[in-house]
Amino acid sequence: MTLKLYFFSLFSTLILALFLFVVLFFGVNPYLAPVWIIILFYFTIFAIWASVFAIAGFYIKVWATNHEVIFSHFLPTLRQAVSLSLILTGLLFLKQINVLNWWVGGMLFAAVGLVELFFRSKK
Repeated sequence: MTLKLYFFSLFSTLILALFLFVVLFFGVNPYLAPVWIIILFYFTIFAIWASVFAIAGFYIKVWATNHEVIFSHFLPTLRQAVSLSLILTGLLFLKQINVLNWWVGGMLFAAVGLVELFFRSKK
């Protein structure tokens, strides 16, 4: 797949997730909603953050390397964006169920960080 197709997919995901987030945020009562609506709400937050971090991270990496080997930056950036969005969504979920403190948040951050280190060590 080409780089344009990847970015079209990211922008499409971002727009669709933003639209769905707005519909869920303004149209659903969280106290009366079934579980699948809450899961969909967290999935839209995850998709928004993953898309934003992937797009921003890719452009930052391309800018930092002076436009060298552009295509090789995409997959690691996407993996790191998914990791960051998983951390943010996980922290939000833990806050919702009232178990978030510095120890639990630190363990979530460490677990995702160890997975990232695993992928960096494999070549």
